[in-house]
Amino acid sequence: MKLQPPNINGYLEKKDLTDVFDEVDDLIELAEISNSSLEGKVLDRLLIYESTIKDCSFANSDLGRADFTDVVFENCDFSNSKMDYGTIHRVSFKNCRMTGTLFKNMRLSHITFEEVKANFINLVESKIDTFRINTSDLENAEFHNTLLKNVEFLKSNLNNMSIYQTSLKSCDISKSFFGHITVGKDDLIGCKVSSEQAIQIAKLIGIIVVD
Repeated sequence: MKLQPPNINGYLEKKDLTDVFDEVDDLIELAEISNSSLEGKVLDRLLIYESTIKDCSFANSDLGRADFTDVVFENCDFSNSKMDYGTIHRVSFKNCRMTGTLFKNMRLSHITFEEVKANFINLVESKIDTFRINTSDLENAEFHNTLLKNVEFLKSNLNNMSIYQTSLKSCDISKSFFGHITVGKDDLIGCKVSSEQAIQIAKLIGIIVVD
């Protein structure tokens, strides 16, 4: 899978997340931001381009039509935040917390999760293309009526993950682990799994496996 990393060029100016309230177009661009917070805020939209965001909190916030392009988020907290009808493109999330985060009607492309705690994350009616999830926790994650294309789950916890009306074709879960997942038979067609997972899934969908 060919994944495009964030493309950040030029001088980054030190800014604060709250600077967005001073901008007419709700835009943060070419910024280096650390130790800042939008926790609990409600925004119609939030645009962040070509920036690095570190040690910041977006917890319990409604980010509206979030549009992030060419951004690196590191050690950030998005717990219980909401994003709706937005776009996230060429963005890396490193060691972030996304417990209970809701992505609804979102378009995500060329995204990486590295050591992200994303248990109870919820993706609804969204489109995801080229997504690598590495060494992350997606326990109790839910995907509802979402289009997935070129998604890799690497060394990640998928236990109790639920898949509803979401095809796993062109997805690879073979290098991750779970005790139980909820997924329909049709949605498994074309999904890459390990031999051990194949036995687990067979039992989950009612197939009797004998030696």
